[in-house]
Amino acid sequence: MTTQNNIRDLFNTTAFDSNGEKLGDVREVFVDDHSGQPTFVEVKHGLFGMSSSLIPLKGHRLQGEDLQLAFPKDRIKDAPDVNADEGLTPEEQNRIFEHYGIAGAQDQNEYVADDRRDERHAGTTEAAGVAGTTAAADRDRADLDRDRVETDRGRADLDRDRVETDRAADDNSIVRSEEQLDVEKEQVQTGKARLRKYVVEDKETVEVPVTREEVRVERTPISEADAENFRDEIGEDEASVVLNEERVDVNKRTVPVEKVSLEKDQVTETERHTETLAKEQIETDADIDSDRR
Repeated sequence: MTTQNNIRDLFNTTAFDSNGEKLGDVREVFVDDHSGQPTFVEVKHGLFGMSSSLIPLKGHRLQGEDLQLAFPKDRIKDAPDVNADEGLTPEEQNRIFEHYGIAGAQDQNEYVADDRRDERHAGTTEAAGVAGTTAAADRDRADLDRDRVETDRGRADLDRDRVETDRAADDNSIVRSEEQLDVEKEQVQTGKARLRKYVVEDKETVEVPVTREEVRVERTPISEADAENFRDEIGEDEASVVLNEERVDVNKRTVPVEKVSLEKDQVTETERHTETLAKEQIETDADIDSDRR
């Protein structure tokens, strides 16, 4: 299905390559004098839009303010440089077509020219190749600017008439004004609070009770049972006992004892500021006939 647009619509578009990657704004539109259809667009691209390339409109699609072209970005950037200020010659046109290889591309859009532009160029002699170049585009833009200026001038006249009408209606009244205080507050930094921890050393003495064993000789009479088991022998003998005591082993370990943090409290105070304000007073100076009172 063929879509019909106005040639002016192309000036307000952003160009994309065949992969949907953004190129830049449309700078100029070139129209074929034979068919009246736009054939090429000049698109700005590169860093800050400093570069531009001439791109055929074969196979393009126009959707709102998006102009999708039928060629990848790399091919567009490598397009041959052509001085199109005075139009394209058939040789230059063929050289561009060969670079893009557009033999089988089909257009999905048809365009109509602006009526005023048709009237201005009704007697233009047709030339071979592509004409209607930058000069025609500049003339269209000049017409748009002229219409915009005339519209703004008409609005200014309406505003002027409205002001004069309001002034005439207000001849019997005046507006009283006065100054009023406009108070604003801003947040400013007045100081900074910091937490810092450091190490101090204190001597601490602890008393630890310890137990130790001592030897004590205890003598008890022999019981009858012990006497019966006693062997009737005399000689040397010995007995021993193991002595124990508690020894203190002191170690140090670090443990958390409290958490210290900084908190802010908002304190509201009232500051008094005095300014001198001016205001208008109205007095009446009327000549009134005393006989009529």
